[in-house]
Amino acid sequence: MRRLPAILFAIVFYPILTIYTIVSVTIMTLYMIVTAPFFSHVKNMQRFRRLIRVYGYGIIHYLARPMGPVLYKAAPRDIKTAKLIICNHIAASDPFLMACLQEVAVQVVNVWPFKLPVWGAFARWSGYLNVKQMEADAFVEACATLLQEGTSIIAFPEGTRAGEKPMGPFHSVMFRVALATKVPILPMCIYGNAHAPARGSLLIQPTTVRVHCLPEITWETYQSMTPFQLKNHVRDLIQMEVERMKTA
Repeated sequence: MRRLPAILFAIVFYPILTIYTIVSVTIMTLYMIVTAPFFSHVKNMQRFRRLIRVYGYGIIHYLARPMGPVLYKAAPRDIKTAKLIICNHIAASDPFLMACLQEVAVQVVNVWPFKLPVWGAFARWSGYLNVKQMEADAFVEACATLLQEGTSIIAFPEGTRAGEKPMGPFHSVMFRVALATKVPILPMCIYGNAHAPARGSLLIQPTTVRVHCLPEITWETYQSMTPFQLKNHVRDLIQMEVERMKTA
């Protein structure tokens, strides 16, 4: 019975999403063209990233709202401090859930998001990082530059969507970035969207999605760890919180 409302919702949702995207792209483009001469390149990039957050916020809290709420909870933190935001990866909707965050941020993505119409262009224009097409040293340097500019970096170190399966192991590259830059690490936990949509499907099934941000891990806490120790420490924190979220 859950499939029928998902099909009916898809019939309505995707045409509305297309219109919403066209209107958003038009407004964002015109706004950036008109105002860009009055700001530096760095400021313009940050403003464009904020616009992308507003675009994503509209999708998860308004367009997709009939299929269930997105419940966000976070420990107190300074949203103006650039940080590494480390998330578990469940579904293709995870990147849109990053609109819950108030930080100015870019995402570390695989190759395939850059191939998507419109969203791929957004990713390129806003400076998202393609981890598959950069050498390790160049990637760390690019991350360090963004962090110095005040832009946070969001990463899904599992590298692939887990769906309803157990969380996969974390790759180490983001934790090498942390040790090189000494910025705070924000563990971000997602649960409930494994079928919103499921891998290989466009159907968004009714669900309640929970997004929890744990307390930041400061440089003083992790400075003595190796990348291997740090990635496992962060993974364990996220895993424990996801297990708690399952029973909430």
